[in-house]
Amino acid sequence: MREEDMGLGDLAKQWAKSKATEMLSSDSQKAASASADADATEREAKDQAGEQLVRTAFPGLAKWKDKQEESQRQAEEDRLQRLRDEIAALPVAQVQMRVTGWAEDAWFGPMHLRWEVVTPDGPDPEYTDPDPYAYRPYLSVELHPQAGNAVSLGSHRLASWRFQVPGYTGDGSYDLLAISREREAAGAALAYDEAYLELDEDTDYFYCYTDSGPWSVTVSEGGRRMAVSMVLTSSIGDMTMTADITREHGS
Repeated sequence: MREEDMGLGDLAKQWAKSKATEMLSSDSQKAASASADADATEREAKDQAGEQLVRTAFPGLAKWKDKQEESQRQAEEDRLQRLRDEIAALPVAQVQMRVTGWAEDAWFGPMHLRWEVVTPDGPDPEYTDPDPYAYRPYLSVELHPQAGNAVSLGSHRLASWRFQVPGYTGDGSYDLLAISREREAAGAALAYDEAYLELDEDTDYFYCYTDSGPWSVTVSEGGRRMAVSMVLTSSIGDMTMTADITREHGS
């Protein structure tokens, strides 16, 4: 029987058979093919009768979809909880920050700090990376508010702020704008998620771009202190963020 000639009952049987094959088969290719067949059957049934009638005619589909949605919801909840636990375990730094431009405000207090010096793998003999900083150590910095201690900037709350310092060698001043322009001129594909500020969920992310204002950091006291100045840009405006970060001893 051609699929276009099938009624809902026939489609339901075909869907159940394909779904059973997908879940029980030890052959990955066969399982993938069965999954595709089940999806195609479901789409055909929806074209014929609509979502609600399909869920009524396919009791197995309704139950399976509800279980799938619950599994996805639980997986996302578990992922977010792991992220919260990971942030809560980070050491704490004292941070003073001031923002001007799109928002005008100042804030002082403790924040969770991830401070990691990363040494990349050596060159790939089969690929020459044009980035002059590709194989040099870099410093990765992330700041996150403590639970119950919101970081308010204007009428918004800071969710996270992160940036990198390519070519990090310890104490000194780093002109991040000049470094980014050097990398770009050499043909490197810059990832703008290397430096961004995230406010509450209804607000755009703010990024650093090579055609925007200066951004730089100065590290001192054996890496215990850092002064940061960045111009960050989003579709809703620009802001200049300045901050002093003081790490705890041993963090």
